Amino acid sequence: MKKKCLLVLAFLVCLCTGAIAQTKNVSGTVRDADDGHPLSGVSVRQTGGAKAVPTDQQGRFTITVTAGALLEFYAIGYEPQQIRAGAQDSLIVRLKSKDKQLGEVVITAYGNTRKQAFTGTAAVISNEKFKDLQVSTVTGVLQGNASGVLAITSSGQPGENPTIRIRGIGSFNASNDPLILLDGTPYSGSINSINPGDVESITVLKDASSTSIYGSRAANGIIQITTKRGKGKSHFEFSGLTGFSRRAVKEYSTLNATQYYEMAWEALRNDARDNPALLTQFNVPTPEAYASKQVAPRLVYNPFNVAQPVGENGKIDPNAKMLWNDNWMDEMTRTGIRHDLNMNVSGSDAANTIRYYLSGGYIQDQGLQKESEFKRYSGRAKIDATPVKWLQVGVNSSLAYSYQNYPYQGNAAASNGIGFARTIAPIHPIYLRDWKTGDFLLDGSGNKVFDFGNNTTVLGVQRPAAQNRLFNQGQNPSATTSINPITNERLTANGNAYVGVDLFKGLSFKSQYSIDYNQIDNNTFWNPFYGDGTTSGGLSFRSITLLYAQNFSNAFTYDNTFGQHHVNVVAGMEAFRRVSEITTTQRTGFTYAKPTQPSYGTTSTAEGYKETFRLQSYFARAAYDLSDKYHLSLSIRTDGATRFAKDVRWGVFYAAGASWNLDKEQFMENVDFLSQLKLKASYGTSGNQALPGSFPYLGTYSAGANVGSTPGSIINTVANTSLSWETQKQLDLGVEFGVLKDRITGSFVYFDRRSAHLLFNRPLPNSTGINFIADNVGGVKNAGFEIELNTLNLRTSKLEWRTSVNVTKLKNVITEVAPGTNQVLGGSWYEWFIPQYAGVDPTDGKPMWYKDDAANAGNKVTTKKYSEATRYHLGNKLSDYTGGITNTIRYRNFDFTVLASFAIGGKYYDADYAALRNGMVNFGNNASMDVYKRWQSPENPGDGLTPKLSTTADNSAASSSRFLYDLSYMRIRNITLGYRFPEGLLKRAHISNARVFADLQNAFTVFGGPKGADPEAGVDATTSGNNTTTNKIFSIGINVGL
Repeated sequence: MKKKCLLVLAFLVCLCTGAIAQTKNVSGTVRDADDGHPLSGVSVRQTGGAKAVPTDQQGRFTITVTAGALLEFYAIGYEPQQIRAGAQDSLIVRLKSKDKQLGEVVITAYGNTRKQAFTGTAAVISNEKFKDLQVSTVTGVLQGNASGVLAITSSGQPGENPTIRIRGIGSFNASNDPLILLDGTPYSGSINSINPGDVESITVLKDASSTSIYGSRAANGIIQITTKRGKGKSHFEFSGLTGFSRRAVKEYSTLNATQYYEMAWEALRNDARDNPALLTQFNVPTPEAYASKQVAPRLVYNPFNVAQPVGENGKIDPNAKMLWNDNWMDEMTRTGIRHDLNMNVSGSDAANTIRYYLSGGYIQDQGLQKESEFKRYSGRAKIDATPVKWLQVGVNSSLAYSYQNYPYQGNAAASNGIGFARTIAPIHPIYLRDWKTGDFLLDGSGNKVFDFGNNTTVLGVQRPAAQNRLFNQGQNPSATTSINPITNERLTANGNAYVGVDLFKGLSFKSQYSIDYNQIDNNTFWNPFYGDGTTSGGLSFRSITLLYAQNFSNAFTYDNTFGQHHVNVVAGMEAFRRVSEITTTQRTGFTYAKPTQPSYGTTSTAEGYKETFRLQSYFARAAYDLSDKYHLSLSIRTDGATRFAKDVRWGVFYAAGASWNLDKEQFMENVDFLSQLKLKASYGTSGNQALPGSFPYLGTYSAGANVGSTPGSIINTVANTSLSWETQKQLDLGVEFGVLKDRITGSFVYFDRRSAHLLFNRPLPNSTGINFIADNVGGVKNAGFEIELNTLNLRTSKLEWRTSVNVTKLKNVITEVAPGTNQVLGGSWYEWFIPQYAGVDPTDGKPMWYKDDAANAGNKVTTKKYSEATRYHLGNKLSDYTGGITNTIRYRNFDFTVLASFAIGGKYYDADYAALRNGMVNFGNNASMDVYKRWQSPENPGDGLTPKLSTTADNSAASSSRFLYDLSYMRIRNITLGYRFPEGLLKRAHISNARVFADLQNAFTVFGGPKGADPEAGVDATTSGNNTTTNKIFSIGINVGL
């Protein structure tokens, strides 16, 4: 027994000695694969091990591992690497940067092109760049991220389609919208129906070389949206956020009730000073006495508990108390709630022959104004398969349902809730009040009753002097917003299927078919009891739009390399068909406020139409490169459109592009600091066929022009069978560069885009009996440059800081003046053509404008008559420079991103502010606090711009340069802070990745215009008075992957 124990003990000792012998210390140095610099803080661990060691400042490390173990090296900004620990005790490890551009691919029309071989101009926004931006629509990604692209949603209404312009406006009456390609096929649905969570990348194609192959469909550029596809092992992702929104800019500063009464008093006093006969008429001794006696009766509403609230000193009676002090803006707005949920599952089989991606999404976004809301439910299924080596098939289908609820927008002035609340004087209550006590008046059920400003004896109360409210009598959007619903429901279905066949080496064929179906249901209801609907006994309006579009393309592609020569040739055809059907129904004469459907009205009207548009196309493109240094591309396309007469139906468009990679030349080998240098140029043509109507060349007639009892018709428009394409020619010259091992990369592009044969209504002689005829007249040029710069400012194993900047300079010049317009040859379509304000006359405080001096040509003189003022070209709606700046910082597991957009130069017209600067002419309308800058006397002229107060119309708030402001601004569009949980912690829970974040959109805006103005008012740089402002949105959320 003792002998057996000794044998066991000896065995255990040998086993332990063997185990000790199988561990070893491994040392080494980790360096950057590009510049050879040592990397500190790199995580080194044995695969499956729990403990990692970091490299020191010289990139050195020492770790104890099992012999033959697999070592993992990980650092932020670098590709992970695994190395087997062999017999050697010292390792030299080189980590490659993740951001190498050599393998980047630009997704173009009918194919992909390596970035180095691409001869065109494109802005590529990858998912890596925008995945952390919490945007509800695809276009939110474009704002500030792409040079030459303007994406503005001038309304704060959630879900609104934005205005997108690429390199300015190329047409005045035809469409300026870019072509949307969804996974390579034209997309006819709403871009806001696409879930941003499904998007892999967005590529904006801008020059002729990259867009001309789409001919007339790409006259305004292309936005190529590529959705995600499955790859690798099955992977599940979930993202969710919740947040709230408020207005991004503060409201205009306006008068309160006390200030309003005092300013109204001053206006009346000034009236009496200018017209002393008023003193006799009202039997008062002084202008001050006249104003004190008249101010309350003239304003109708008196929120004070005294009959004469303003004393002859122009100040509110100190004994006066407020009976009510309602805040209309608070009543009409709210804190909006936002929820956004997305999930997807993706992957492929072991052989990677079947790849799948399935997703679902939901968003609820409440707007600033009450009853403003957007909801979207979306789903996508995408399957790609390679059943045999030479065959590729795939389907990509999506379905989205969206619902928008709009606040009431009636046809009376300021009946929109925001405009109403901004403009109504603060003396008016929201609900009926007891004029003696200020208490709410209640109906028989004990409910408060809305005040519509009517001269009414409802509840036994009548207004003093039996007058209606001076401001929009009969309107109260607080009451009608909820009972006058305006809704928009949209069902969007998209399907795309393709078959690809490899015929033999280098030659392949692809056939692709896509279909878009859109059903849009708009409903508007005005109740029969309050607001605009009272005159017609209520109104229900419904329009149903069905849009059905098909696109079928077939293309052969030959791609091959012969030594140093590479060729790629694409040739094919494409057929497009779109059917639009619109039916509208309107009924009036409703007995009840609900139901709201047209069938419950008594008097009805209905109309509808159906139209079909077809486009047949043939195209070819050839690309050649030599030694990956010299690249040439040529393309041609011919389009036939049913929008034109047969003789001019077909258009031919072509383009050529070339690039030269100088960094690959032998004479550049010793230029160590330069890692990339490419010169490129392109020139091409395109045409715009998206003219108004399906058959604009045909004449139209109106029936019902009867002569006695004989029915007849009259000519509305004259036919013009020569009406044809708007044409465009575009030149691009550019350079792309990279220095310091691509720590700094960028590009500079000059572009010149010229449009001719633009559609205008050419005036006809009066003797014809017709006012105009549609014709191809007019021309415009958009030229400028684009700069993009990307820098890696700092990078260690723990910390990384990157900056991206883009700047665009655009100048618009009219090259051919259209008849019957106020255009000036050499001027700009964006110019302001309005009277020039000359300030106030310091002697009497009256407003003045400039007019041409008839006696001295070229000189100006002032006039106090607005009708005499000369209109001048006074600045440009177009900013001199626009762009965006993105800073991204990653420290350990934290990430922090700030995105800002900016504009420099340009002029902005603030119509909303103008409505608040009428000098108390319109009693009942509120006024800006800037009224305190008014002229009061020759000794106290104020700011020299604000006239004296008066109730007599003086046109001081009429359209003029008085309300033109510098459009320069900077908006912090997005601030995001995120934290990624350590992988080691997540593996225990079988989670591949998890991140929590906080996000703030439209954090703040620096703008020199009036307080309350939003510089992103729209493409025309003018506020409308009916738009809710941009929202500031704060949200928190989580992303999880399994």
